[in-house]
Amino acid sequence: MRNSGKIFSQSSCNSGLYRYALSIFANHNFKRIPTQHSLLVGSLLFLFSFIPAPVIPQDEGNNILILLSDNKDVYLDVATTITNSTIKYCRNQKLECQNSNYDIVHISNYDHQSHRNYRVIVTLGTHAALALGKSSNNITIISALIPKNNVLIEESLGANSNQHFIYIDQPLSHSLALIKTLSSRFKEIGVVVDSKDLGTVESLQHAAMKLDLNLQTEKVSSSEYVGTALNSILEKIDIFLATPDTKIHNRSTVSNILLSTYRQRIPLIGFSSAYVKAGALASVYSSPEDLAYQVRDNIVAEFSLQTIPKEQQMGKYFSVLFNTDVARSLGFPIKSESKLKSRMMDYIEHDFD
Repeated sequence: MRNSGKIFSQSSCNSGLYRYALSIFANHNFKRIPTQHSLLVGSLLFLFSFIPAPVIPQDEGNNILILLSDNKDVYLDVATTITNSTIKYCRNQKLECQNSNYDIVHISNYDHQSHRNYRVIVTLGTHAALALGKSSNNITIISALIPKNNVLIEESLGANSNQHFIYIDQPLSHSLALIKTLSSRFKEIGVVVDSKDLGTVESLQHAAMKLDLNLQTEKVSSSEYVGTALNSILEKIDIFLATPDTKIHNRSTVSNILLSTYRQRIPLIGFSSAYVKAGALASVYSSPEDLAYQVRDNIVAEFSLQTIPKEQQMGKYFSVLFNTDVARSLGFPIKSESKLKSRMMDYIEHDFD
């Protein structure tokens, strides 16, 4: 192995005979292995004692590195899903990446001189994205598991033309598509935004117009005015939409937002699974698996000699979470998450694709 700090390395090629021998050990108590199996295992072990470990032919220039910013389980889960889904896709499409070696390494153990061994480097988390963005080599870098409103990431944009960012955030149009799907009676949509965030307002207005929804906005200069803005807007809306802006939705404001909307019997649409668990009616968000599949698509594009999507990518795949307890409290019909997602896809494909 090239990196002593490597967490995991997986090749897309394995010996079927070797796997079969291991499966016998994995699926039986050793003392209870049937006679015919024990004879087979003994023969295989005898055979392996004379045969060197299988050498898997790999093109060093086609290997893939996944760098983790943290030891959190979510990073390793995403890395593993990227590896498994990419291997499967590349095999099916007979792409060069079917023979790639996939190395998962913590950023603290990364040897910057080893980048020559890789065709694609995937970074997970902000720390790894920033560390690799300074690289001047020509290797394709795909940076995922980062929030869009990250000042450090915004400052690094354009520094490396080979670096592509996949944000955790979903397009705002997806949240409005969810609202449209939930009920036809939701016409007036309320949102509180940062007074300097013109991009969010424009995106929401554009999406609302396409879905025949009306957008009511309140702008604030700091989080201390969120409560006042919220009380003002709740009188004019059918449903409230939270956007992933930490200046508006943070630890000091979320409780008040949830309580105020609940008291006024106004459903709240969140932007994460955590928001739904805290009391929002529903949310469309990027799950770890959703992000892993989007990274896979970028890797496949590189090995297919296609153009990788633009430098900044919002969440392409999405998940829907619906809070049945909140729905009952509000007297709102219980909705199927799978049906909501399916109907949302119809709106998204018709109005935004």
